[in-house]
Amino acid sequence: MAIVCHCSVVRERTIVKAIRRGAGTLEEVKAACGAGTSCGGCHDALCRLIDEHAGCASAVSVSGSFAAQ
Repeated sequence: MAIVCHCSVVRERTIVKAIRRGAGTLEEVKAACGAGTSCGGCHDALCRLIDEHAGCASAVSVSGSFAAQ
């Protein structure tokens, strides 16, 4: 399986499990599995996974700005 968050070494399957267990926003995914908590370079990939696996269509705060998922 592919590593999505290289800083925290979090694999796609771990992120998908967190989403399936109820993490439906970027902040919830970060809290659930630690992905996206360092540099933020994986935030776009995390948002795509949230969209794909949870159907989340809301905006989330990313480093003080809002980014549509």
